[in-house]
Order: sequence, then C-alpha cells, then structure tokens
Amino acid sequence: MNARLPDASTYRSTLRAVLRATLAAAAIAGAVAPPAVWAASPARAVAASVVPANAKLANAILANDEETPKPEEFVVAFNVLDFNFDPHHSIYSAEAQVFTAVYEGLFSYDPNTLDPVKAACRSYSRSQDGKIYTFYIRDEASWSDGSPLLAKDFRDAWLRALDPKTKADYVEFFDVIAGAHDYRIGKTTDPASVGISVIADKILQVKLASKADYFTRLLCHHSFSPIHPSMLAASDWRAALPFPVDGPYAFKSFDSSGLLMVKNEKYWDAASVKIPRIRAIFTDDDADVTRRFDDGTIHWLAGPMDLNALLAQGSIQVGLMFSTHYWFFDCGTPPWDDPDVRRALALLLPWDEIRSKDKYLAPAATLVLPFASYQSAKGIAATDQSEAMRLLEKAGHKNGAGLPKIEILIPGGGDDAKRVAGLMKDAWEKLPDLAVELKTAPAADYFNAVRSGAQAGGWTVASTSWIGDFADPLAFLQMWEADSNLNDARLSDPEYDRLLDEAALKAGDDRLAALGLAETRLLAGAAVLPIYHSLAANVVDTDFVDGWYANALDIHPFKYLAFGERKVRSNVAALR
Repeated sequence: MNARLPDASTYRSTLRAVLRATLAAAAIAGAVAPPAVWAASPARAVAASVVPANAKLANAILANDEETPKPEEFVVAFNVLDFNFDPHHSIYSAEAQVFTAVYEGLFSYDPNTLDPVKAACRSYSRSQDGKIYTFYIRDEASWSDGSPLLAKDFRDAWLRALDPKTKADYVEFFDVIAGAHDYRIGKTTDPASVGISVIADKILQVKLASKADYFTRLLCHHSFSPIHPSMLAASDWRAALPFPVDGPYAFKSFDSSGLLMVKNEKYWDAASVKIPRIRAIFTDDDADVTRRFDDGTIHWLAGPMDLNALLAQGSIQVGLMFSTHYWFFDCGTPPWDDPDVRRALALLLPWDEIRSKDKYLAPAATLVLPFASYQSAKGIAATDQSEAMRLLEKAGHKNGAGLPKIEILIPGGGDDAKRVAGLMKDAWEKLPDLAVELKTAPAADYFNAVRSGAQAGGWTVASTSWIGDFADPLAFLQMWEADSNLNDARLSDPEYDRLLDEAALKAGDDRLAALGLAETRLLAGAAVLPIYHSLAANVVDTDFVDGWYANALDIHPFKYLAFGERKVRSNVAALR
C-alpha cells in the first residue's frame, strides 16, 4: 500500500534517537532479537531516555489519584486523502487502517504479532495436499443492518474483484486461487472456472492453484473482505454512505468534521469492542494536530505531526517497517523500456551519497526488507562508470546520445526527495546533451499524478513508499508483474513473471530462494531503485490507549483499542 510517511530528513535526529533508545532499553531487558518481518518491532519510547525532560511537561504529570472519565470517542488524524471506500480500489495506508474498523474478512491481524486470527471464520479445514480450504463462517456473523453474513457474500465480492471490468488494485493477490488469473485477464469468462465455491449458506470452499502456506495470512488483507449485496454494483461509494458493513464499527457520517464510525451492535464480537465511536480526521496541518494531541483532543497522529514541537515526546512510537522508499522508471516508454538503458543510468548514480547512513537509519539496496530466511536478493549498490558506458553503447546510445529529456517528479515539501533528485540530475547531466528536469507536484496530489501514468502525469522517474500488505516478499514483488494493476512503472518482463510463477510452485525456503532470484532480476534491470527501508512514525500514548502495538506493517486494528489511564494532564498544550 502507498503511504505518505514523514520526510526522511525532517525528523531524522528525533526518530533516530527514539528508535535507538528504545532498542537499547529492550536489549537491557533481554527483549531484543533480530526482528522477523512479521514480528512486532520494539518501538515504545520512554521520554526520559530520549530527550531532555520538558519542564512544562514535567509539571503536567498528575499529582493525584483523581480519575477522569474515559472519552466516548477516539480521534485519529491522517493526512489529506481522496478517500476511497471501495476495498477493491484503495491502496493507501490510511484507507487500510480505517478498513480494520468496518470490514472484516475470514481472518484479521493479531494487533501485536500480525499472525492471522480467525474473524468471520469460526473454523477451517485444509486438504491433505494443502490446496483445498473449507471455511465455516460464524453462525452469529451478520451485516450491520442485521442480515446474515453468508458464504456467497465472500464469493460474490471476490468474483467482483476478479472481473476485468472492475480493475481492482490488488487483483493479483487472488492469483493464488485456481482459475483466478485466467479469469481476471479475460482468458476465461465462466465464474465457475474459479476455485471459489459455496457449499452451504455458511460454508465457503476455496481451491488453490498450488499449495500456499501463506494463504490465511493473505486473507487478512482488506481486498478479501465481503461486500454487502447492495454495494456490488455501486459506482459512488461515498454517496452511498452509510452502507452496511460487517466489521466491529459501522459508518455513521462523513463531513468536514471527519469520518465518524460507531460501534456495530450487530457485530459477532461486539462485547469485545470497548470504544463507542471513532472519528478519523484528514488534514495536513502538522502544527494544529500536534497541539490537539498535546491537549488530549486527538489520541493518535497517524500521518500529520510536528515531532519537534510535540510536548508529549514519550508518545512517539518508532520502528522499522516492512516498507521501502524507492524511485522507479517509466518502463513503458522507449528508451526507458530497455533494461540496459535503465541499468546504465542507475550505475552512474552516486549510491554512497544517495543512501548515506547520515541520512537514513536503514539504507536499502533491495526492495524487500531482508529477514532471516530471505537474504539472497542483490541490488545495485555502487557506481560503475565503465559498465554504464558499455551498456549505453550496447543499447545504441553511446555516451548517452539520443536519450530524451528525463523528467523527475518530486512531491511538494519533500526535502529529501529534492536532495536525491538533485543528485540524479547532477549525475545524469554529465552525459553530453542529456537534459534532466525536476518537476514538483503538491504532496496531496502526488500519488494521483504518478498513478495517472507517465504521459499524463508528466514524469520519467517518480518515487513512493510502499508498505507490504501482508508479511511476505510477494507483497512487494507481485506488483511488478506485467498484468498487475499496481504496476505504475508499466514494466513488462516475461522472464521476471516466469520466475514468480516458478516460485509459486515451491514451498518454504525453496520458495523464498526463488523469490530472491526474481527480485535480483527486477533490481538488475533498474526498474526500481530502492533508497531506504522506512520507519513507522506514530504519536500515541500507549499507556492511555490500550491495544495499540508497534508492528512491521504499521497496521493497528481498531477493534482492539481501548482507553486506559492517562498519565499526563490533557491540557499540557496550554502550558506552552
């Protein structure tokens, strides 16, 4: 999923101090081990160990045992976003977070470990060959309008995602299901050819194309949520609000005050939902939301924030994510469709300066964050002028002759993006007659400009931060397949696609090794240029907000949140 993360340079020293102090504290307690991709990463910072004590904040610590009423409404702040309520057309992290409140699939994430937890599914069985799953939906599961949640609601929603006319963003995730790929590309048109069957009202059976041990983990993703029958043909989901949903919360309203969701009394596990209302606000006013967090009227900053101005420094939560910030080429337009041209340009770049450890805590030469069983992928890590010149000559562009102007698109306000783009421009303009233009798009419109395509958006090279949507390398690699709806680079590499297909037939370490070969090929062709593995930066008082845990996907299901005991007065901002 796309994410607007804080600029890597803006709060670098603050985030670095918080993360290092947290890891050190955890190590002293004997709690630190090399983090697996899907394990919760330690990221709870203690203010006293990170920054000098703020005298005003210290004076605000409660000095008595007086209890204050717990709020009836939980408020979270996200950046401005053209929010899409259709789970098949949403790729942004804020959407995924909101969807944990209102949509629930067969499985959902454990808020701490990210392990799949049975949700709408009360139980399931798997055939001996691992290819047929039978899911038993809870008898008490229903929609917020009181109608029963049925197996056909899952089947119909999944077939909607697979319909070529839908152009669902994450449709390639369904390729794990037998017949799904051929159906989504229009090779077959009979829904019965897809391995999704309704056995009974509350029994769904799924046949896989090949054994996939990660299948239940994949089913946590919101694209596998059921859709109410009234919304299957909807074209304007916002206008249809509040439509029926099956999650722990239901939509109430969406206006200038934000998106209001209320506890879904029809939810099968309503007794476990502790907060009556959730309000999501969308703003880019860092200073305003930071003041409001300090005065207690916002409880979680999940995008906009001013960490330097924040009084409640102990509420900064930082951890490495299963996420990577990278630049990528328009691979659908000549000559940028030639991997030799792209690789040559990549080899001209000053990688030591671009990926400087003075700039990033986790510089990255690979797209997928390495973990214990996935270390084999190799990317471009150093400048090689002579090899670059050889590749350009091989491609018919000796010394860069005949290359068209390169347009590098930068998000507004992105100081680090401007720095990296400037280094690219300086390196590439050393080639005779090659022109490079830096262009800026407003931060709120940047992703739309990129997703509109290179021609319409006016770019040759663009950047993004991508968070893995499930804890597996495939969450990063599948999006570069030629027929992926997430392939904004328009890369078409049959050999890369073949390597992914080959990996799908393997299991365990053999599968991961095969995925490593695919990633190495992707990186060798320089379609994607990784810069750093991202940090998750949130502001939330985890003493006051129970059930919020730092994790590698930076996803925090609303169902598990509850108000605890506040340690700091809610009006500390007034002490400025």
